[in-house]
Amino acid sequence: MFFKSDSINKLFLSSLTLLLSSNSFLLSIDSSHASQLNQQNKQLKTDRTTANNIKHIIASNKVNPSNHKVLASTLSLIKQHEGFRAYAYIDTSGLPVIGYGQSRINGKKVRMGQYITQAQADATLEREIYHIQSLILANVRVELTPHQLGALTSLVYNAGMKLIKQSTLSRKLNAGDYQGAAREFPRWNKANQGGRLVALPGLTKRRIAEQNMFLTPYISISSQ
Repeated sequence: MFFKSDSINKLFLSSLTLLLSSNSFLLSIDSSHASQLNQQNKQLKTDRTTANNIKHIIASNKVNPSNHKVLASTLSLIKQHEGFRAYAYIDTSGLPVIGYGQSRINGKKVRMGQYITQAQADATLEREIYHIQSLILANVRVELTPHQLGALTSLVYNAGMKLIKQSTLSRKLNAGDYQGAAREFPRWNKANQGGRLVALPGLTKRRIAEQNMFLTPYISISSQ
């Protein structure tokens, strides 16, 4: 069988056109696939960056025992519920206190008749709060956020260190039961009056405020 030259040319051109079209289609597929891979790589990098940022946020939320600071919200809560008095007075425990319910100033017991300025009381309070936080961190075996530490500090400042060393609250906290520990706050609303423990509205209100602080998430993103 013989083909005319013009038929051969037409057949060759048709084959060449088909081949070029196929290559173009394959190139289009490869280009699309490459674009998808590029988008997936970008998304993977974004996901990794987001995960690293989340880890950084979580890490920054924990209190560093060697470098813990006193939150302004902790000081504010204590000052609000203690109130300030420039002259020494007898509180519900029967002891003389001054300033923000402080029984000691610079390590010395308060005596009736003493006077303190608010600036002096502020400075003394912050030092005392820092010291209490150090004691709490030394006795608590689980990690604490700054808000949790602040709430416990206010509670200990008012009720004493025995709360952290020997209480249901401390046992639950050291067992990792944060919600259970939070539920214990309202139970510390009693004061000694006339030889018996009496629930006081002021203490009840304070315990609820401390409980709310304890349960409030703390977000602090440090600069990269």
